[in-house]
Amino acid sequence: MRSEVARRTGIANAYAGELFSLVKMSATRSSSPNVHGTAASPALQDPLLESPSAASGPDEVSKEEVQNQLGRILASSSFKNSRRHTHFLRFLVEKCLSGKAAEIKERLIGIEVFDRAPDYDATTDPIVRGAAVELRKRIAQYYAETEHAGELRLEIPLGNYVPVFHWPNAQHKEDMAVAEAQGRPPDVAIVTAVPSPQKPEPETRVGWRRWTRTIVVGSVAAIAAIAALLAIHYLETRSAQRSLAAFWAPLMDGGDSITVCVGDLNYLFKTPPLSNMVQLHPAADNLLNPNAGVALLRVGSILGSRGKHSTFRLADLTELNDLRQQPVVFVGGMNNQWTQRILGGLRFRLMSIPGGINGNYGVVIDGKNPAANEWRVDIFAPLSSIDRDYSLVTRMNDPLTGEPVVILGGLGPYGTAAASDFVSNPEYFSQFSQNAPKGWESRNIQIVLETSVVNGRVSVPRVVAQQVY
Repeated sequence: MRSEVARRTGIANAYAGELFSLVKMSATRSSSPNVHGTAASPALQDPLLESPSAASGPDEVSKEEVQNQLGRILASSSFKNSRRHTHFLRFLVEKCLSGKAAEIKERLIGIEVFDRAPDYDATTDPIVRGAAVELRKRIAQYYAETEHAGELRLEIPLGNYVPVFHWPNAQHKEDMAVAEAQGRPPDVAIVTAVPSPQKPEPETRVGWRRWTRTIVVGSVAAIAAIAALLAIHYLETRSAQRSLAAFWAPLMDGGDSITVCVGDLNYLFKTPPLSNMVQLHPAADNLLNPNAGVALLRVGSILGSRGKHSTFRLADLTELNDLRQQPVVFVGGMNNQWTQRILGGLRFRLMSIPGGINGNYGVVIDGKNPAANEWRVDIFAPLSSIDRDYSLVTRMNDPLTGEPVVILGGLGPYGTAAASDFVSNPEYFSQFSQNAPKGWESRNIQIVLETSVVNGRVSVPRVVAQQVY
């Protein structure tokens, strides 16, 4: 790769030198006399056969020398495999040698070289301009090779298509003649090429190009980094979505309907509670907590998106036979009697223990450390004092109902809402799936969640414990 870059850089530098020489030579050409000391005729002077000085007889270029040089160029590796550019260059040179340089125009080239129709629009069809760029590049490649340094120069100036010819210096022409007489190519020791003068590039331009390269490289790197981050984010999102779908899969593999059993306010409170309590002031039987309503909406949305019909039942009005017909989602913890009955023999379960304002704490009990009770909420505390809640997410094949079940049970209403949020948001659920053991998709799961409560709103649930069994 580095050698290829170096080679192309050398070609570009050689091409730039040739262009500079051409510009300098063109500036003096109009005042140069021909070999007879008179002004050259338009057919020869513009710009076919060029003689830099009347006194330098060996510098004159003959038609035979032009034809020989054309043959050498067309036989080189830069041209021999390209019929298109060979034909293009031969056409330009032969037009000049026949004294018809003034006829070399873009339209004529398009018609005679590239088979365009006589009325084609050169402004919309850039075939000639594009081919000329490549032609100049191939000529520069040819002269960039050391063995061609002393040969007759053939150039296509920028801005027109009429070729010009000149020797690098008088000595080169004599060396070429000696080499041809001896039947060999010019040797590097004989040919003493004088490189075309190049003005040193202004420092401001060099600095501008350096900054341009830096900006381009930096932009490409930034775009690549952004693309990589987007790709990583996309893959992570897809992975999280697949994990959440795997959590719900056991319930989705059954029939078309799923029972949703939601806890009401009656089970926990046999008498109307005081105002400003966690359970939000029920005024009559069979009232739902608003946070339970949020959980129901989320569960219904999940089931509906997978083509499942939801059958809703209040926990107080549900019998065991009602839960043995199809998979069940239990919503609610301390206010759902079925949640507590099913969790009774598991490692993580919900219980009520003495303490708090009115004598009861709701607690998530860890069977491996039953004495610990830091995951607790005073379920009778005023709403304004509740700043944290806990919940338990369980998925299992329930021996009591004989069906796969999912339990979303909070100690308080905020915990239940957080549990429903956890199992409906792929990003939240990835807290569990990224740390779960291999094969968790087909096993029973329990996840303990903690959520902060700010101004009556739950924050992102956080996994504080989990078990796969």
